[in-house]
Amino acid sequence: MSALPRGKTALITGANAGIGKEVARQLALRPEMARIYLACRNRDRATTAKSELEAATGRSIFDPVVMDVADLSSVRAGLAAIDGSVDALVMNAGVIGPNTMGLTADGVTTSFATNVLGHVLLLETLLAEDRLGEVAVFVGSEAVRGVPKLRMKGPSFVSTSADELATVIDGSYFAGQKPDFNLAFGQAKYIGALWMGYLARHHPDRRFVTVSPGNTTGTGAASGLPLPMRIAAKYVMPALGLSHKLDVGAKRIVDGVTDPALSSGQFYASAANTLKGPMVDQADFLPDLANPSFQANANEAIHRFIS
Repeated sequence: MSALPRGKTALITGANAGIGKEVARQLALRPEMARIYLACRNRDRATTAKSELEAATGRSIFDPVVMDVADLSSVRAGLAAIDGSVDALVMNAGVIGPNTMGLTADGVTTSFATNVLGHVLLLETLLAEDRLGEVAVFVGSEAVRGVPKLRMKGPSFVSTSADELATVIDGSYFAGQKPDFNLAFGQAKYIGALWMGYLARHHPDRRFVTVSPGNTTGTGAASGLPLPMRIAAKYVMPALGLSHKLDVGAKRIVDGVTDPALSSGQFYASAANTLKGPMVDQADFLPDLANPSFQANANEAIHRFIS
C-alpha cells in the first residue's frame, strides 16, 4: 500500500464565477486536492473558468461538468458524467431576484429549485450510491434570520409543518399577494439548513455543514436584483464596511470543507446583527434550526417534489 496520501476530489456547483470559482481556486492551492469538478449550467463558461483557474493556480486538476441545478434531469445527467466518488461536495449555486418566483417543470419556484431542490437530488444521489467520501457543504445566507439593514424579513412560520414548508417550495405561500423574492430566498436557505441538519442526524459517518459566505463583494449574487439594490450591494455596502471581499467569503466555505471543528448539522454564519466577521453557530440564537421535528418536516416537504 502506498504511503502517499490519497488525492482528494471536490465537486462545486455554480463554479464558473464568484464564490464558487474562488472556492475552486482556494481548494486547488491545497496539495491534497487532486481533482475539482466545476459544475456549471453553460459549458463555454465552465471551460473559460477552467482555463482561468489553471492559470491562477498552476494546476491542471479542473474538470467541467454541465449541470443546471434548477433542472432535476440536468442534475441526473451531470452526475452520470462524474467518475467515481467525491470527497467534498460544495452546494454553491444559488439565485435571488424578482424573476425567480416562477415555477419550474418540477412544480417548484426557480428560487427553491436552484438554491435547494437540485442540491438535494445531487447530494442524496451521491449518498445512495455511496459516492460521497467525507463532507458536504451547503452555502447558506444570513437571510435565514433576516437582514434588517437591507429591509429583508426573516422566515416566520406558524407551525413549521411539512405542509407549511411545502407552500414555500411551490410558491403558494404567497397566494393572493405579491411574492417577496427576498423572503422566498431566506425561506429556501432556511429549509436547506434544516434539511442538512436532518442528514447529519441520519449519516453520522460524514459531515454536513451549512456555511454562509456573509455579505461578499465581487459575486454575481445581486445581478438579478432591481437596480437600487444592485447599486447598494456593489457600492454602498462596501463603502459602509458592511461587506467583505470575495476571498474572505469564499474562505468561509473552504473552512466548511476542510475544518473538522465546524460540526456536522450546524449552520455557521455571521454573529447576530452583522453580515461579516467571525462565524458562529446560528442555532445559538435561532434554536429552531436545531429542532429535530422541524428538520424532519423540511426533509418531508422537499421530497414531495422529487420523483
